[in-house]
Amino acid sequence: MRTTIPMFAQKLSLMLIKFNLTKISEIPHLKTVSHCFRFSLGDLSCANVNDVELRVALALAQDMDPKLLSQLKVTRWIGNLLEFVHGKNLEDFLKLMLGLCKALLL
Repeated sequence: MRTTIPMFAQKLSLMLIKFNLTKISEIPHLKTVSHCFRFSLGDLSCANVNDVELRVALALAQDMDPKLLSQLKVTRWIGNLLEFVHGKNLEDFLKLMLGLCKALLL
């Protein structure tokens, strides 16, 4: 059974990463990082802005291991979410996702 990350945990984690108060390497279990990406590969209907921003922050973190991103199929998640966002015409997500794509390409 796949469960979402509680909203308060999403917001707290996002704040810690955005303000450089923690690093990916300081997260005690990399399973926590992998959970952020794995549960959403299928059903994207439960995605919210905080949830997406947290994944973007994790993917773009300087100390994020590119091999881990590959193992977590982050590009597949990005593609699935872009397709979902475009189909539902969700402008706020689209801007965020395009920013992520641009940053990953750079």
